[in-house]
Amino acid sequence: MKISNMLRKTAKRIAGEEGFTLLELFIVMIVSLIMLAGMVGLIAMGFQTFTGGRNLQSVTDASRRALPAIDREMKGLLHINDDECQALYMVNPSTQDGIWNGISFYSDIENVTPTATVSNYLITEKVKIYYDANTHTLMQKVTQPGGVEPSTGTTICSYVTSLRFYYFPVGTAPGNETPPANRYQGTSLNNMAGSIEVVITMQNGTITRTFQQTTFLRVLQRSVSGV
Repeated sequence: MKISNMLRKTAKRIAGEEGFTLLELFIVMIVSLIMLAGMVGLIAMGFQTFTGGRNLQSVTDASRRALPAIDREMKGLLHINDDECQALYMVNPSTQDGIWNGISFYSDIENVTPTATVSNYLITEKVKIYYDANTHTLMQKVTQPGGVEPSTGTTICSYVTSLRFYYFPVGTAPGNETPPANRYQGTSLNNMAGSIEVVITMQNGTITRTFQQTTFLRVLQRSVSGV
């Protein structure tokens, strides 16, 4: 009986024959706000998931372009410019800790000089790969044999927040530490390096990922003198 009375009273109020009390209106407002907040939260969560997935895809695609390009150009290098690497790319020169944010070397990256050897590496391209902290990009400069170095580099990929090169003597595999404790610590890179590990950290929005790759050098007997 009570339920039927409540239903009739509710029907009359909906039909406009009776009004709602202030308490009832207040309860309706609270319930509506709770429902609205839940809907907004679901929409925001979906948008955040979509944005995070898109940002993750961006940094992953960038790493897939950058790391193979670096590997391809470094694998057949004929000469590492020790002096230039030390002057431009050594992260902590005072400690000579073997951590670098760039590399300078000679290599026949365009495969147009099959006669190039360790002794006449100057007939190949001079390549610089380095991190530009101002634009958060991985950059590259290629100087043709006998040519003038470009004033600006070309962008390999964006979203970069850190770039590190670690050198390892012939026959030594990189350790798992960060940075690897068994890396070569010194400045005679051209003399010692048998492999080079590249570690790139990228960030897009709230997504941060670190990618790494080890390049085993084909040419192990290189001249020691820097250019």
